[in-house]
Parts: sequence; C-alpha cells; structure tokens
Amino acid sequence: MQIRIGSHPSNLSLFILRHRGVLERAAAQQNWSVNWIDYTQGARSGDWLASNALDVVGTGSTPPINAQAEGLGVGYLASSPSRDASCALLAHQSRELRTLKGARLSAMIGSFTDHFLAKLLRKQQLRRRDVQLVDIQGEAALHALISGEIDGWLAIDPWLTRAKQNPEIVTVARVGDEIINRSLFWTRAAWSEGHPQAAAWVVEQLQLNDAWIASHITQAAQLLSAHLTSSITHQEWEKTLRARPWGITPANPGLIAEQQQQADDLFAVGFIPAAVNLSHRRTA
Repeated sequence: MQIRIGSHPSNLSLFILRHRGVLERAAAQQNWSVNWIDYTQGARSGDWLASNALDVVGTGSTPPINAQAEGLGVGYLASSPSRDASCALLAHQSRELRTLKGARLSAMIGSFTDHFLAKLLRKQQLRRRDVQLVDIQGEAALHALISGEIDGWLAIDPWLTRAKQNPEIVTVARVGDEIINRSLFWTRAAWSEGHPQAAAWVVEQLQLNDAWIASHITQAAQLLSAHLTSSITHQEWEKTLRARPWGITPANPGLIAEQQQQADDLFAVGFIPAAVNLSHRRTA
C-alpha cells in the first residue's frame, strides 16, 4: 500500500516530518510505502484530495470547511493544540483600523485567516464584501503595510514576530482572542473509512513527530532554514517553534463541533456560498 502525503511550508509538522526522512522507514515496517507530494499553497489541499492526488494533508482549520462546501466528503484524522499567538491583525500606527469597512487587507486567502477575519467582521456587523482581500505575504506584506498599500495585514509567524519588532506596527486583534486556531490533519472520508489501520498509523506517526519537534527545537529549526528559501533566519525559526504548543490529538466530536461553528461563521459573513452541516461527519 502506498500512502500519499502532502507537504507545504504552512504546515510545519508535516514539512518537518517530510524532511526528517524517517516516515519512509516506519512505513516499510508495515510493508507500506510513503510518497511525499510537495506543493506551496496549503489552501489548495482540498483540491489535491478531491482529484485523488493525495491521501493525507495538513492545514489550518478553514480548508476542510471550504472543501466540504465544494462537495468533498472529508475524514478528520487529528488536530494540534490551539495556537493562540501565531497570527494577528496588524496596522500602521498612523492608520488605525477603527473599522474594517472598506479596508484593504492582506491575508492567506482560503486559510484559517478567513475564519479570524470572519469573526472580526461579525463583531462589526460587516460581511466579506465589505473588505478587499489581497494575497501579499512575507517581506512584501510588511513593506506594503508600512507604505500604505494595504490597511491591515493578517500576519502569521514567523513574519508576525518580525513585524512586531518594528515600532511603527501596532496590533489590532490577536487570533487567540477570536477563534480556536488549530492545525488539522485530514483526508477523504472514503480513504479513512477504507483504510482505518493506515489512518490510525498516520495519526501515531504525527504524534511521534510532534514529540520529536518539541524536544529537538534547534534541529527542527535547522531543517526549516535549510529547506525554506525565505529570509527568515534560523534564530527566528527557533523562536517561532519554541513559542508554539506541540502535540497531536486524534479527531473527536469536540473537533467536529469546532468545525461546525467555524462553518457557521464563514457562511454568516459570505466566505462560503452555502451552509455546511457536519452533524453526519465521522472521525477516523
């Protein structure tokens, strides 16, 4: 049996596991093989599953909702702890964002920043159409915020940490004050139901990997520095990893309830075109 797993820079657990090179040996002990597929946009993970190009992906909490809104049957495998300090809405000190109406914002469109923004919009009784979203990231987003090209930036670590070192940048809202921000590991429902042993094994390997990261922060940061070509330094990666809670929990009814609340929030402000009902959704 071959298990096809996606790896992209926005999911650090899978990215580090992919570059540690240990999963292949573990799979061989089961007479299985692992095929890693590298891609850049985590928000497109549902497309990879829907086209049957991958079996397992890891993302933030919004892509599974988007995939189900488009008709994909999703199987939930596991989740991370909530990462309350990994994202914030930033603004320039000279242009305070007292209201989001009409604001031009940079975000990772299709990612968990959609849910973060949805909660902020609901608090101001606004909708998705009331803001303009652009996908500018990293150093370019920081420059755009300082220059006034954008009004706000939903910044994610490690870029969040770097941006906050600039005295001109102020924090408007923190992700942990608005939503539960987890990484999710998921698949097609048909795959998890058809391969329960493999699904359970994947969760076990994710647990072992997160435990390794938690106890080998320096080595994990070195892997990120070696395989990601951004200007983020090894020291910045290490700081990001140390600030993040590690650990993997198998999917459970509480996670499904969280996903239902997120689906409701996204629909309420117009991020998804139709309501999504997860009451029938099963965990692996």
